[in-house]
Amino acid sequence: MGIEQNQSSVSKRRQFIKKAGAGVAVSSLPMKSVWGACSVSGVMSGNLSQTGGGTGDTCGTVQMPNGGRSPGSWFQGNTWTPGNSGDAPASVFPQLHVGIPSGDNCLLDTRIEEMRTIINQFIVNTHLTLSESAAKYIFDSDTFYSTSVSLTDAISGTGSPVPLNSRKSILRHSATVYMNVYFGLYNGVSMPLNHSAAMETAEIVMAALIQLKQTSDTDMSDAQLGYTDGHSQIIQSTFESEFDEVFSATCSTSSSGNNGNNGNNGNNGNNGNGRR
Repeated sequence: MGIEQNQSSVSKRRQFIKKAGAGVAVSSLPMKSVWGACSVSGVMSGNLSQTGGGTGDTCGTVQMPNGGRSPGSWFQGNTWTPGNSGDAPASVFPQLHVGIPSGDNCLLDTRIEEMRTIINQFIVNTHLTLSESAAKYIFDSDTFYSTSVSLTDAISGTGSPVPLNSRKSILRHSATVYMNVYFGLYNGVSMPLNHSAAMETAEIVMAALIQLKQTSDTDMSDAQLGYTDGHSQIIQSTFESEFDEVFSATCSTSSSGNNGNNGNNGNNGNNGNGRR
């Protein structure tokens, strides 16, 4: 597959990744879910301890809307690794199909590859920024913990300066919720491509997961987290404006069809969706 890009497209991608990598401090955001699930100001502002028993406001039961993808879809396998020949990204982002002439497999493959590169870089460069109390609890240490964890480290269960313990699932699912909100997969997301909204929601889930770990050493279920293999609902015009390099890239006709993709809806996008 041949991909041609102009200088402005490359520059915009770098700006997008730089913006994503800046992050937003979880503890600095208004303590209110974008769906109004609960208030967690007490839990996230210093009332955690390594032995549990936080005395601040509690989150209660959090039920996320349907439509989200699980950790396996976003972070496991090689779905978002540049050069992968699978078409799962077109299942997560059906916007990639719009405007493609019937049978133009090469153009679809080109768009998928562009989107794959963007998501891969986004995952590497975006960080969850934790309050100090939450970080101490998750890392189970008052000394060795990190208040800034990349999505890559959050999902793999590693962090700086030490590997995470059994509480690593808290970051794994917080990172997954962040991705689902940011890219508009959950039903009812009114602010896709918005870091504050995604971080705020991840904070709500993080607090609920911490509370469950403290009280019963359990996680939220897939149903509670809304992992139902949905797709991005970002409106087409917004999607094309934000990711214009995807739609401006062209494909060499001589390489058309090399990957053997049939321009379908990426039905293999469910591969590797299992939680760990």
